[in-house]
Amino acid sequence: MKNLLKNFTILYVEDEPSVQKSMLEYLKSYFKEVFVASDGKEGLEKYHAHKPDAMLLDVDLPYLDGLSLAKEVRAVDKKVSIVMLTAFTEQEKLLKATELKLLKYLVKPIDIVAFKETLDLLAQELTDSSKDVIVLGNGYSWNLNSESLYFNRDKIELTTKEILLLKLFIENRHSSISFETIMAEVWVDDFDKEISFNSVKNLVSSLRKKLPKDCLKSVYGKGYMLC
Repeated sequence: MKNLLKNFTILYVEDEPSVQKSMLEYLKSYFKEVFVASDGKEGLEKYHAHKPDAMLLDVDLPYLDGLSLAKEVRAVDKKVSIVMLTAFTEQEKLLKATELKLLKYLVKPIDIVAFKETLDLLAQELTDSSKDVIVLGNGYSWNLNSESLYFNRDKIELTTKEILLLKLFIENRHSSISFETIMAEVWVDDFDKEISFNSVKNLVSSLRKKLPKDCLKSVYGKGYMLC
């Protein structure tokens, strides 16, 4: 489970310094990166800045409570996994918050066995959701289902031909693709038009600007390759 979570990031929002400190060290041993906030307002800012894969939120937070924070996030992000930390007396609130699609809620003080079980559940959900995602590096990814390019969780707009070209590169990743193949696959509906090498070069140049640096390379005498 540790190895699975090492591929993901989490935002932890807790206002009690002692609790935050002990939990932070624990989370760091599991996740690739842990972002921390001490109140709901800061938590929302950290979410927008880092777009984490998961969130661990205390319900009782200054400025913006955990449920309100989760609601703000859910308005723009339906996929991020959210685990809520709550006092026993606040459980009724969470039972009514079904629209937030919480993965789990844990009663404080946290039982270590229950917490490890929650991490297992979190690892499973994050891994399942990532099966349809091709990681391109530096925060960039390609979603196979939606055929969309993302930087963190922000969608990058592509033209129809850029989508076809990127799909071609992803299907043949680490292999060089010739100009002729690109012409045949990307301009498939333009068979009656004359396509020049410059058209290919311009399209590749346009797509390259929307991908991580050095992700798309020229292969001398052959064409291009997605690394």
